[in-house]
Amino acid sequence: MGSLAWAEMGNGRLSGVQPVRLLANMAWLQIREIVDVVRFDWLRGSVRSIELQTLAPPQSALVDDCLALAVATHEPALLAHSWRTYYFARLLAEQEDTAHDASLLFAAAILHDLGLTDGHAPPLAQCCFAASGAQRVCCHLHEHGHDQAIIEQVGEAISLHLNAWVSRHRHGAVAHLLARGAVCDLFGFSRRRLASADVAALLRKYPRHGVMQALQFETAQHLPGSRADWMVRLGGRKVPRDPFQQWEGVDGQCQ
Repeated sequence: MGSLAWAEMGNGRLSGVQPVRLLANMAWLQIREIVDVVRFDWLRGSVRSIELQTLAPPQSALVDDCLALAVATHEPALLAHSWRTYYFARLLAEQEDTAHDASLLFAAAILHDLGLTDGHAPPLAQCCFAASGAQRVCCHLHEHGHDQAIIEQVGEAISLHLNAWVSRHRHGAVAHLLARGAVCDLFGFSRRRLASADVAALLRKYPRHGVMQALQFETAQHLPGSRADWMVRLGGRKVPRDPFQQWEGVDGQCQ
C-alpha cells in the first residue's frame, strides 16, 4: 500500500483491507504518542539539544535540483512546511540514531507535497496527490541525469508518506523518516522526543503561518477512496489543532 506500483494498479484508491491498514497505522501513531506522554511528560525523560545548522542539507546536485523545483512551484507556506518536514525528520533521526542519507531525505522532504501545488496535473480529484507528485519528481530527476536507484528511493518515499506510518525495515530509512517528519509538523507526533530549544529555533526559521490553508485541508477535493480522502473524512474535514500552540520554554521538551 502506498508504493508507486500500488498507485499505478489502483489509481491510488484504497481497496479490500487497505482502509483498515491505514487506520491501524494512524492508531499506532496515537499509541506511540501516549507512550511519549508517559515517558516525557510524566517521567520527565530527557533529550539532547542539536544545532539546526549541523543538519543543513548537504551540498549536492540532487539537493540543488530538488530545491530549485520546490522554489519554482511551492507557495511560501507550503515550502516552509517542506523545510520543517526535513528538519523534524533529521532531528528525530539524530535523537534515535537512525542512519540515513541526508541528500535523499532532503530531496523527498522538500518535494513531498508537489502534488498539491498550483498547476500540478492531474488534479486532486483524479489521482492520489502523493503518487502523482512522486511521479513528477521522478521525471524531474531523470531529466537531470540522476541515477535510477536515487530516483526510485526518492519517488517511493514521497508516494509512501501518506501511509501515516512507514516501516523503516520494510521501506528504508528515508521513507520512514519522511513520514515521521511530515506527521510531526502537521499533527505533532513525536514532538516530545525533541528538545524545546530545537523546536523553537525551527519554528522561528520556518514559521507555520498558513500551513493548513496551503495544504487545502478543508477545501481540497481529493480522489474518492484515496488515503488523503480517508484521512480528511476521518477528521471531519476539520483543521487539526496546532500541535505547537501550547509550546513554551526553551529547556527540556516541546509540550
